[in-house]
Amino acid sequence: MDPPSCRTNSCKTFDITYVRLKFHTSRPESFVIYKRSSEDVPWVPYQYYSGSCEKTYRKPNRGFIRTGGDEQEALCTDDFSDISPLTGGNVAFSTLEGRPSAYNFDNSPVLQDWVTATDIRVTLNRLNTFGDEVFNDPKVLKSYYYAISDFAVGGRCKCNGHASECVKNSRGQLVCDCKHNTEGFDCNVCKPFYNDRPWRRATADNANECLPCNCNGKSSECYFDAELYRATGHGGYCRNCADNTDGPNCERCLDYYYREQSGGRCLPCSCNSIGSESPQCNNRGVCACKPGVTGEKCDRCQPGFHSLTEAGCRPCTCSPSGSTQECDVNTGQCRCKDNVEGFSCDRCKPGYFNLDPNNPQGCTACFCFQHSSVCDSAEGYSVHTISSTFERGDEEWRGQQQDGSTVSVQWSPSRQEVSLMSENYQRLYLAAPEKFLGNQILSYGQNLSMDFRVERRDTRLSTEDLILEGANMKVAVPLIAQGNAYPNENMQTYVFRLQEQPGYSWSPFISDSDFQKLLHNLTAIKIRGTYSERSAGYLDNVSLVTARRGPGVPARWVEQCTCPPGYQGQHCEQCTLGYRRAQPELGPFSSCEICNCHRHSDACHPDTGSTGITGFIDCSDSCSYCVLKQF
Repeated sequence: MDPPSCRTNSCKTFDITYVRLKFHTSRPESFVIYKRSSEDVPWVPYQYYSGSCEKTYRKPNRGFIRTGGDEQEALCTDDFSDISPLTGGNVAFSTLEGRPSAYNFDNSPVLQDWVTATDIRVTLNRLNTFGDEVFNDPKVLKSYYYAISDFAVGGRCKCNGHASECVKNSRGQLVCDCKHNTEGFDCNVCKPFYNDRPWRRATADNANECLPCNCNGKSSECYFDAELYRATGHGGYCRNCADNTDGPNCERCLDYYYREQSGGRCLPCSCNSIGSESPQCNNRGVCACKPGVTGEKCDRCQPGFHSLTEAGCRPCTCSPSGSTQECDVNTGQCRCKDNVEGFSCDRCKPGYFNLDPNNPQGCTACFCFQHSSVCDSAEGYSVHTISSTFERGDEEWRGQQQDGSTVSVQWSPSRQEVSLMSENYQRLYLAAPEKFLGNQILSYGQNLSMDFRVERRDTRLSTEDLILEGANMKVAVPLIAQGNAYPNENMQTYVFRLQEQPGYSWSPFISDSDFQKLLHNLTAIKIRGTYSERSAGYLDNVSLVTARRGPGVPARWVEQCTCPPGYQGQHCEQCTLGYRRAQPELGPFSSCEICNCHRHSDACHPDTGSTGITGFIDCSDSCSYCVLKQF
């Protein structure tokens, strides 16, 4: 049979300060006060009372707890186990009395747990008698009983310092009115989103309120991370970050995202899975590309590469002389210069020759006096330069007005340059001497250069600052064409390419064959010398690149034509035996036709068509009638 007991039950956790009992009868000889902190945990002894502590409870009488000892140990004392008084005896138990850490209660979790209880129970184990039990008289024994007239428990709602009162909730349960961003029956946890530091009990010196997590406005959920708190002093770890953010404070973008420049949302990197080294991009959204790949998302080949694969893009195999160094990104077909063809742009188109890296069109058109479109670079020619440096005079350079009338040219022995002086805004020209003229077909596609300056910067340019004349044609170009600078008081070099391409600004625009025809019979080179009123222009170091037979740097732009039947010569400029010129007045530009001698001769003069002597009779031009030979 269990010993008699009584208990209190609050369902709410309290911090117990004391337990006081008042007996109507004499106090028991042995009894125990118990406590528990919830219904699902065992009862724990709070205090033993007995006149025979050692015998009854195996506890020393009036024991004490040393500093550093177990402060949750229940002690035993005989203070309240005497039979007197016979009625109205009190028993008072203080939960913290004799506990070494009682004066530092706020910092003693052991004692804070020790005073915590939802239930108090008192178990009465043995009566106090006058020794009558030795007579074993039932009537006498039944005169002894336990009677408690008052049972008081002193304490306060356990709210861990985060509430000043308890209130009833909607279900009538007693709960703490929690402050400091805490919640729970005992204010024993932080509210959601207030987990930036660990929950702590409030003390007289510090409220230890729960602090909100810092999620940069990207989340309203977080949890406490002890390791993060130890490392940074902030333990709030955010959950379910919005706008593709991540990290303890939603402070960074998710993997494979980057933050837009405004600092707001995180956007997907969207790196091309084939062309990028990684799905992750940098903070500007630019992906790391594989070799030969370009674009912010690595989705296309770089110029000069083609065929995007898992290994990157393959380099174009383009001829640097004949291509723009780019190729089709899908096929690798190189982008050729205008006069070049082939998958790698490594050969000239039919009708062109001399694949040249310095030629914007790649190859030069065959001239061949327009009789053949098949040619190649001639052997035995080297680079040659026709020049005027004016070291010993004006070298027969002449001054001309626009109408062709002559003006004087000044030569400076000290500066070794020639000049013209204008009286007004009328344009005056410096005309080149004979050595620059005549058949200059070997200068086609090459450069004419000069050094030039003006006395005053007030320059009025025109479309005819440099003029070439020949074969009844004229072309001109502004001084600043082809990338040349405006003239000023300092000597500058001007370079002009003798070719008909639109980018070279020769006007009027003529065909390549007409430009070659002009150079074949070049009759004038005129360089404008004056650009403002009463101001001079100064010329020096005129140079025309051409070619000649002999050793030296090979001149690969000189052609060797493959002639059709009826033509011969390096440029197909002659008729072969049995052919004559159809239009002798055109010279080498005339086509060749078969001699018509009515079977009286196999040959005729290649220019006139006349036959030779046949016995005593001389034939007419076509041998259509005979003439008596005179001796």
